[in-house]
Amino acid sequence: MRYIKPPGTDAAFHFSVETYFTEHRPLDEPLFMIWQADNTAMLGSYQVAQAEISIPYAKEAGIHVVRRQSGGGTIFTDMGTLLYTLILPQTGEDTREILRETFAGPMVRALNKLGIPAKLEGRNDLLVDGKKVCGIAQFVRNGRVCTHGSLLFDTDLDMLARVLQVDPEKIQSKAIASVRSRVTNMREHMPRPVSTGEFWALLEEQLAEEWPGMKPCTLTEADRRAIEGIYAEKFGNPAWTEGRTPRFTFRNSCRFPAGKVEVFLDIAKGTITECSICGDFLGTIPIRGLEEALENVAFQPESVAAALADIDATPYLGEITKDQLLSCLFE
Repeated sequence: MRYIKPPGTDAAFHFSVETYFTEHRPLDEPLFMIWQADNTAMLGSYQVAQAEISIPYAKEAGIHVVRRQSGGGTIFTDMGTLLYTLILPQTGEDTREILRETFAGPMVRALNKLGIPAKLEGRNDLLVDGKKVCGIAQFVRNGRVCTHGSLLFDTDLDMLARVLQVDPEKIQSKAIASVRSRVTNMREHMPRPVSTGEFWALLEEQLAEEWPGMKPCTLTEADRRAIEGIYAEKFGNPAWTEGRTPRFTFRNSCRFPAGKVEVFLDIAKGTITECSICGDFLGTIPIRGLEEALENVAFQPESVAAALADIDATPYLGEITKDQLLSCLFE
């Protein structure tokens, strides 16, 4: 296991580091990162920014907006939040098992040893006393799995609630009054009060026991140049962050237990000419492959079902099924 602490608090830079080690640099053993970011709203890869974030408030409060490579929902982080990343070679193991056993398991045990009664619940959340303290997401590229999460330790939860525009259906489905009532800070559950920096050091000690023999990894000048190139092309580029604003003649959205799907179709003469699929589903590979499979297909249930017949939807949509996708199009 290698352990890296990339410098700075720019989330776009850290996402560029993740992409570099997931897609480009040779990886002879797992790589682990813990990092922090300034006030930032982090969009899931398949979300429409205007639907998920209060853009006026983000500008007023100086909150950065970035888009990460993984699916899932939008999160808010500040200097009271710790983010952590694990990059592994992809094997035959199900990515969901990697999330649960290799990524969440050691973190839950480490937090428990620090007196925080965290546990993994639902599709990708760590909870304490029924409230969320960490969300987890994944993406797969170039034979590697990148799993990352955000630990709410001393996060400004009022700012979080103001900048995130949570879908009312999601609130209702979880039987909660608001997003603010659904989250908590781990600091409130520590046996004794500590700062975020002290918590970071304590967490590192516990994780070193979970992963003995961790060795430091330092970025070389060549690494930095490559990362800066990814930053300029993607995560620091407004075109990437603001990119999913599809045109459409048909639009529908559905919320399922495994997440929300929103479908935008441009239809001409009964044929799908353009397709965009958005949402907070936990796909691990780019959704574009699934969108392309539906383009130039007649907008009829039988034709769309036939186009999807030989496609494994799980890497694209997580636990949302093809039948559920069809229901969002035709029911």
